[in-house]
Amino acid sequence: MSIDTNQAPTTVGDLDETGIAQVFQRNAAVDIPPMHFEVPVNFLAYPLQEDPAERDAAAYAFARELYKNGDEELWRNAAPAIAAMGEMNAGAGIGWAGMGVFDNEQGGVASCTLTVAATESDHMDPEIAALGLREALVRDEFNDSRWLNLPCGPAVSRITVTKYTVDPELSATGEAAELVQGQIQVYVPFPTGPWLAILTMQSANMEAWVEFSQMMAMIVNSISFPGAAGQAAVPGQATAAE
Repeated sequence: MSIDTNQAPTTVGDLDETGIAQVFQRNAAVDIPPMHFEVPVNFLAYPLQEDPAERDAAAYAFARELYKNGDEELWRNAAPAIAAMGEMNAGAGIGWAGMGVFDNEQGGVASCTLTVAATESDHMDPEIAALGLREALVRDEFNDSRWLNLPCGPAVSRITVTKYTVDPELSATGEAAELVQGQIQVYVPFPTGPWLAILTMQSANMEAWVEFSQMMAMIVNSISFPGAAGQAAVPGQATAAE
């Protein structure tokens, strides 16, 4: 399968505030306070519907959007794998998951995935929770952990880069290869209840790592918690729940 790069409206070198526009929404499966955020228009949300028929229909729509110049056979063949990915994410407690595809300005594409989950926490104060997270993360020498002062409140980020060895039979050249993957996680304590949001972005396209890092910064800076002091609901933003 190939992705038609002519269909990617945004390049990784042209990510700015004007690219944050697409609306995604996931209904809460449990009683988690609402959390809103925005993602670039190039993101496609994986189907997380519980009903198999709804999930399959959404996966087919995902395939059509991803492979805009494809045909019926391609869309129908791609849909089951997309549906399985959505089911796997939903089964792991993910409340929103998506894939971003961007023109890499080199005749190809750069892609990344983003997941948003919410887990229960016993914190009473977001800042105390963030301090505790920061203290735990900095103990790992392989973590690049930083304190974040977001518009929605305190948060902590964690950046890791991992190298994997790809077996010869799985590589394109037939020889052992090395795959490098970067991951950015941002932990955001809810100011509206004992919950912790975890946003995770991953990509093996390290040539676009700086741009993806900037994009992740845009996303987390768009987070808001309707009902929290000084934060109102923002129409047209995505909603995530576990």
